[in-house]
Amino acid sequence: MNLRTKESDIIAKEGYPFISGGIASSLLFYKFGLKSLAIAGALFGGFSLYFFRNPKRQPPILKNALISPADGKIVFIGDAYERYFFKKETKRISVFMSLFDVHINRAPADGVVLDSIYNKGKFLPANVDKASTDNEQNAYFIETACGKRIVVVQIAGLVARRIAVYKEPNDKLKRGEIIGLIRFGSRVDVYIEDEFEEVVYLSEKVRAGKTVLGLFK
Repeated sequence: MNLRTKESDIIAKEGYPFISGGIASSLLFYKFGLKSLAIAGALFGGFSLYFFRNPKRQPPILKNALISPADGKIVFIGDAYERYFFKKETKRISVFMSLFDVHINRAPADGVVLDSIYNKGKFLPANVDKASTDNEQNAYFIETACGKRIVVVQIAGLVARRIAVYKEPNDKLKRGEIIGLIRFGSRVDVYIEDEFEEVVYLSEKVRAGKTVLGLFK
């Protein structure tokens, strides 16, 4: 079964096993008179249906803008070392996704994937800074349509156990399109090498494919 989510999907396909598993277990437990377990199974199936939702997003049309690759809360804005491609300190903007946020990740700009690196790691809470270096993660090296280079890093969290990676080197990107998904609590970091003026602030709630992070100068 191909579990890669499309824009037209209302529910992310990665969620199908969790949703069907919750419903099936609920029916099975109910059949054997285990009502409390049946309720638990139904609740898990219902939560999975909510968690793997795929709301439609229309990205803003702004030249030289970067939009958020993830739903969640801004937890870091500042300089940080980018270890995969830039290998130096650059501006970093981090978005933390709680269990209640949409977990589908989207391209922050039109462009092309120059390279990508997957790193199997630990599962520290995604809202702690050490997660940027120690956790399971996938890094996309992207050149935007305006010639700027950025790195987008999907980082698994304490509960997350799988990063779905949709894009490969040389794949073209359209702003706001789906580039992957992280299960159950995670974070996305955006590293920006060129001069950039952010318009978001710490603790601001942002939406993937919708909220403008800032503009290249």
